[in-house]
Amino acid sequence: MMVSNMTDENAQTEAAPMSGANLAMRIGIATVGAVFFSGALAGLSGALSQEEQIKPVGYVIIAVFAALTLGSLWFAWVSGRRYYRENGPFTPRGRRATISAGIACVIGMAVGAAMSISSDTPSQSFDLMDGPLPAGIAAGLIAVIVLVLAPITWFWHRNIDEHEEQSYRTGALVALYFYSAAAPIWWLGERGGFLPAADGMALYFATMGVWSVVWFRQRYL
Repeated sequence: MMVSNMTDENAQTEAAPMSGANLAMRIGIATVGAVFFSGALAGLSGALSQEEQIKPVGYVIIAVFAALTLGSLWFAWVSGRRYYRENGPFTPRGRRATISAGIACVIGMAVGAAMSISSDTPSQSFDLMDGPLPAGIAAGLIAVIVLVLAPITWFWHRNIDEHEEQSYRTGALVALYFYSAAAPIWWLGERGGFLPAADGMALYFATMGVWSVVWFRQRYL
């Protein structure tokens, strides 16, 4: 009888459907990977195009980053399909929110690729934060953020459920507290001479990181 109970418990454990937390982690990892690898692919392609003759190793590197980009997208797709299969279809609101988030990820990949290709220093393929950009490209990317990403974010927010919204708000509040402390501390440290020059984008990404961690904890843990 004990063996039978243990077998039943093991079967139930193995048959447990994928959790929302697991799916969120998988999609997050896949998105970051796809954005990074696609940006690197675009930057390396632009750098190699400046050479008179591309060496075979150049094609190998391009193929590797292309495979990694496609692999990240495939991982996200497989994870979503598994979650759908094990947990049933999304609600209409959940489906709309998921689609809008997916579109935002694709746009993020396109923006990263555009920044890599258009950089004035194509040989520095991974230097996306500090390298100069042509004015037209910079203006175009700003327009994408204002005219495309902002409406998509609003549409996503309109279609999330109450628990998601509360997690979102809590993460935003904690992130605001973090920024309210980190920005003046870094500014004062710079003026005191014991910290490097304040970096706005570093603060931005750190704040977004805090927001994401708190959101994930409130949403899934």
